[in-house]
Amino acid sequence: MKRNILLFLLLIISVSLSAQINMVSKKIFLDSLNQECKPENYTYTRVITNYSQKSLRYVVTDYYKNGRKKMTGSTLDRDVLKKDGEFIYYFKNGTKESVINYVEDHKSGKEINWYENQNKKSEKQNLWDPKTKKSQLLILNCWDPDKTQTVTDGNGEYEETIGFVTQKGEIKNGLKQGVWQGNDSSKNISFTDNYDKGMLVSGFSIDANNIKTSYSSLNEKQTGKKTLKSK
Repeated sequence: MKRNILLFLLLIISVSLSAQINMVSKKIFLDSLNQECKPENYTYTRVITNYSQKSLRYVVTDYYKNGRKKMTGSTLDRDVLKKDGEFIYYFKNGTKESVINYVEDHKSGKEINWYENQNKKSEKQNLWDPKTKKSQLLILNCWDPDKTQTVTDGNGEYEETIGFVTQKGEIKNGLKQGVWQGNDSSKNISFTDNYDKGMLVSGFSIDANNIKTSYSSLNEKQTGKKTLKSK
């Protein structure tokens, strides 16, 4: 009789611990655009480790389909990703891609990036002013895939690809300077921008139909104002 009672109590404890573990963590499925989706359509999974606990930060980790980590760090909101603190990003093969620090979902502090073979790619400094809500990126040191340093102490020639956008130009004192040229494969456009101390002052893009769009600020570039037909 006592043995049966003991087994019953152990069973209750086991079930209770299992329930607590399931409640603490939350797993969601994400598509290729990092939007929540159904399990059959997922590209990545996200686990919020301490989801059921009231906390200032929640540990969040994204995984590739192969089970390896894609990203890990902390979020201020358990239901909406608001990055805070150090985030580590990984390539699909498990090697480190980037280490970036965030303050209230804004990049702030040193940022280091690597190529997939673990050769260093770049060292950057992100500046964020919570009072003015303005950010600035300083490009400090960069290397091409052949280990040749193209930017040294904030000066040199820089080329980058972020998502569908590739662009290149001069870096002076850590900031974009002069003429920058690039293209956006998702919109099938090419563009030429003019920078002064990191600020976009003018530019134009040309689409597949030879339509020229000029702009004098980053906002105009993103919204697509001042459309002119190129000759």
